Amino acid sequence: MIRHNVVGYILLVFFLLCATGFIWWVQEDPFFWDTIQLGSKHAHFFYENGRHWEALPPEIDSGHPPLLGLYLANLWAVFGKRLEVGHWSMLPFLWAIIIFLYRLGKKLGGATWAYWLLPLVLLDPVLLGQSSLVGPDLILAAFFLCSLDAIVGRNSMLLAVGIAGLCTVSMRGMMCSAALFTGLLWFDRKYVFTKGWISFLPGVALAGAFLFWHYRATGWIGYHAGSPWAPAFRPAGIQEIVRNAGILAWRWLDFGRFAEWICLGFLLWQLRKKRTGDWNVPVERQWQILFVCLFVLLSYSALRYNNLSAHRYFLPLFLAFHLIVFQWIVHMPQLRAITKKTILGIISLTFAVSNFQVYPHGISMDWDSTLAHLPYHEMRGEGIAFLKQHRIPFQEIGSAFPNINTDENVSLNGDFTSFVPIDTLRNNYIFISNVFNDVSKEDRKALQTTWDLVWQRQRGQVWGEIYKKRILPE
Repeated sequence: MIRHNVVGYILLVFFLLCATGFIWWVQEDPFFWDTIQLGSKHAHFFYENGRHWEALPPEIDSGHPPLLGLYLANLWAVFGKRLEVGHWSMLPFLWAIIIFLYRLGKKLGGATWAYWLLPLVLLDPVLLGQSSLVGPDLILAAFFLCSLDAIVGRNSMLLAVGIAGLCTVSMRGMMCSAALFTGLLWFDRKYVFTKGWISFLPGVALAGAFLFWHYRATGWIGYHAGSPWAPAFRPAGIQEIVRNAGILAWRWLDFGRFAEWICLGFLLWQLRKKRTGDWNVPVERQWQILFVCLFVLLSYSALRYNNLSAHRYFLPLFLAFHLIVFQWIVHMPQLRAITKKTILGIISLTFAVSNFQVYPHGISMDWDSTLAHLPYHEMRGEGIAFLKQHRIPFQEIGSAFPNINTDENVSLNGDFTSFVPIDTLRNNYIFISNVFNDVSKEDRKALQTTWDLVWQRQRGQVWGEIYKKRILPE
């Protein structure tokens, strides 16, 4: 036991050092995808307005508590407005994720197996992709694991910290808190009624205070009809619900997650081989209940509304599923230790390799949920350098999300010029990439046919192209 504890702590330190090296590797990467709004634009607003708590402008207010923006604005005031400051500000939360994973690994699998949980979870493309960004979902993951660790140990003080963090990072965090309370009430009413409920009070109070303040300040909660995100909240019809169910199922297979389902199929087959009629899986009842509660609450919005099914929205659910798979494998009596290690290693390797998975152009992809997006920053920088070298005004260049933002918001370089939306009648140039989901393969084919390609780059699995309007002879 002592030997396993020593090895475990050594490996824990190793993973903490790896996290530090990872942040050093991505520290100069610009803001990307939704973090341009949730991180940079929110932080700029507070930074430029004296770092006072006030309502965000409607065009960047998506209804979540903007604490990340206020956090970054205050860090910029102390350390300077630089990309490195944002990335290093995420390191404490990444460390917290690693520490809580190790603690949960010891509680679910014992000291012998605890460190096997770390690569299983940390190599998940959704978590790893978010770890390379400066956004609220990494913070949510840290407080979520903190809450799970507290529930397992019935640590009321730690649970209060975890729930308060969830309730102040985003509305999705509030939903996770509701799911955790429901699950805890389901399998341990005695703890909830004696002292557990007190742990939820600070978080509920903070969430209620924010929602009340936000409604008084803006007149709405969640979204409003004029919100840029209102189309995503449009209620889905029957056909759309069926479509959303298909997307949800795909999310549960995508980016290597299929390996866990294959593993569970193998484990069920092993149970069937016992021929005793006993199908009880070696997963504690509380984990099964917590997972069901999380699944119902987080999946409802994905099914009920038009476009709320991004991979990162299900990150807490994915984390809980990893813990269930880990516990099931470790406590499967029919398997030898070497077989368990092989299975855990194969799943972890599958997740690692899945970070290089890129959909064919024309199929929308959540680029913020994989490390495959990292070469985009270099490619984009080279494209901008080409445009500036040839003195092409940005207002003549059409582009798409996430490239329609000022370089100040993306790279913090003081350049307030920005590309404009693609309009083939008005644009003289168009800058596209396979990272832009709004550019279809038909759009690209039309450009290849009727426009002139003047610049092209391939970095990793990310490509970028700049087209110039063809001047036809009169």
